[in-house]
Amino acid sequence: MLTAEKENGVPRFAPVFTIKDYCVYYYCIKRLESKIAYNRVPHTFGGWTLGGLMRKSENDEMYRLKSENQGETDGYYVSPYSFNKYAWSKAYGDLNSKLYSYSQEREYHYVLMMDIANFYDNIRLDLLELQIREVAQKEDSETVSILFTFLNYWNRVRNGYNKQAVGLPQDAMGDFSRILANFYLQSYDEFMYSLCKGLDCEYLRYADDQFVFLKKKDVSKHIEYKAAQTLNLFGLSINQLKVKVMETGKLIKYRSFEIFDIISTDKDKKDVKKVEMFANEYISLLDSNRLSKLKDKGTPLLNKLLFCQALRDIDLGKRAKIMGCYLDESYLRRADSGKFTQIYSLLPDDDKSKFISKLIIISRKNIFNSFSYQVLDFFKKIGNDTKQIEDRIDELSRF
Repeated sequence: MLTAEKENGVPRFAPVFTIKDYCVYYYCIKRLESKIAYNRVPHTFGGWTLGGLMRKSENDEMYRLKSENQGETDGYYVSPYSFNKYAWSKAYGDLNSKLYSYSQEREYHYVLMMDIANFYDNIRLDLLELQIREVAQKEDSETVSILFTFLNYWNRVRNGYNKQAVGLPQDAMGDFSRILANFYLQSYDEFMYSLCKGLDCEYLRYADDQFVFLKKKDVSKHIEYKAAQTLNLFGLSINQLKVKVMETGKLIKYRSFEIFDIISTDKDKKDVKKVEMFANEYISLLDSNRLSKLKDKGTPLLNKLLFCQALRDIDLGKRAKIMGCYLDESYLRRADSGKFTQIYSLLPDDDKSKFISKLIIISRKNIFNSFSYQVLDFFKKIGNDTKQIEDRIDELSRF
């Protein structure tokens, strides 16, 4: 079992399956994806397929993204385990393009933002099975049965042979559950899309994040109520702590769209002037204590900068200030081996050993084992001794 740190130190538990388990899950989703992996509702994102055999151009594009961006897109890190990194990148890019576009349109003055509470954990498996059987062919019946036998009993270590009624596994291979979760909400999306159109609003959803662009603020409560009422039919609810109504101009600042615009192409990442301009914007926000007002406290901006080739060539003082942010423990605790590798490559030789020591120190006091596994992967990449980290992982297994 992998444990990762969420907000305020809350743990997130993710299973680690055997190879056989992954093969069964992959087989079932791959057999069914032509029925369930698609977006029927406009402006909903998440229904792309696993990929599999791709045309050469798509394959080349995926490897280009991996090598040049290290899986990063618009400041958000693409999972290294994603089967279709290009589709992930495109979907998230499409979402941000829509958000930015609607935020700039004069007719929409406000945006309602909502989040589904514990989305994956609360998906009702009986409803999901009924939904899939409605669209599946007769010859798919056995595949559906195998899939739900797996989903009902994947957590045998904790549940024994008690049948699991709710929840999809949020493991490393999250693409399988992503497809099922997106399909689970399609009836809800149809309702929301129709409701919003009737109220002259625009509805968008990506995973558990929902955005409704409004011409008048006073319809937000009606939409929020109807959304909560409909989600309840699916065993889901809105996270009351994450409901916000914001002016569209503030959304542009909240998601840093104008700053991201500075570096919008791969060519821009090699342009010293543009990268330094981007860094200046981040440093200005840092010095004025405005990062707390941005999405994820501005971390996506740091992620974007990290994979800019020209970061090495900007003004030394500015680069040092940015590097200080990467070396801050709060950033490192949520980073992964890809980011560790990139940070390591940017450090002077004299500081590389200090960085390694710092990761070991954080690992010793971090009770979430996913961090130690990421450090272990990083150490293997650079040929560093792994004994201390392996001992820590063993210690955490008995925590």
